[in-house]
Amino acid sequence: MTRALLLGASGFMGGYFARAMAGRKMEVIPLSREKVDYCNYDVLRDHIRELGGIDYLVNAAGFSGKPNVDQCEVQRAETLEGNLLLPQMLSHLSAAEGFRWLQIGTGCIYEGDNGGGGYIEEDPPNFSFKQNNCSFYSGVKAVAEATIKDDPRCHVARMRIPFDEIDNPRNYLTKLLTYPITYDNINSISHIGDFVRTSLDLYEQDCPAGVYNMTNEGAVSTREVVAMIQEIIKPNRKFEFFSNDEEFYKVAKAPRSNCNLNVEKLASMGLPMRPVREALREALENWKVDKGR
Repeated sequence: MTRALLLGASGFMGGYFARAMAGRKMEVIPLSREKVDYCNYDVLRDHIRELGGIDYLVNAAGFSGKPNVDQCEVQRAETLEGNLLLPQMLSHLSAAEGFRWLQIGTGCIYEGDNGGGGYIEEDPPNFSFKQNNCSFYSGVKAVAEATIKDDPRCHVARMRIPFDEIDNPRNYLTKLLTYPITYDNINSISHIGDFVRTSLDLYEQDCPAGVYNMTNEGAVSTREVVAMIQEIIKPNRKFEFFSNDEEFYKVAKAPRSNCNLNVEKLASMGLPMRPVREALREALENWKVDKGR
């Protein structure tokens, strides 16, 4: 049985990974920062040794800001610690302690559709500090990926704009249902269940280490998703859109990435994620409203 340590177990993505890992008969050891300061190398190393070692580690921790990435412009120390220093430290620790690990990365280090073909894993980020066109969050994530992408023990799973059928402030569909005005763009996006399942498959099927674009096949516009929401959920509201980027950036503090990722590498591993419109329709047809909000 795989012994797996789950960092950020009490967070948004941590809960999804905890349930999926338990369903795979892994011995899941959940870890929150309130219990163990896993950002401290010595503390985490000693904890792992006290456990008798581990086979696998999932890093579901990080800092993306609440309510959105604009907060990363303000809380820069937390953004650096959670999104750069922690992955770097885990890379060193995995080599020292002999475990394999998963880093949740992001596709928000690109802008555009790369001439229609989407960005592949080897394309250098074009929404980063080097271009001086990015948010602080995206810039830090691009630096972090560059430092761990060649780690022979690590899978970097790039997520983009998570969604599923469960109403939650972090869910893309919830955001579209609650934003007073919406920003229209075309993007690759990730169904959370598909993302988590495929991320764990990388480990269980012993796929080569490295970076993987992990979004559902295809790209979709915000207006198309809103149209699906109107068709299936039929919310009692009118949807409005910003008329242009200038209007949007009067409200938003940080630049936003809008991009299309190429998922052929993932498919070549025998792990294709289903088409994005199929995943969206299923999520909306099974939508679970959070009545407590």
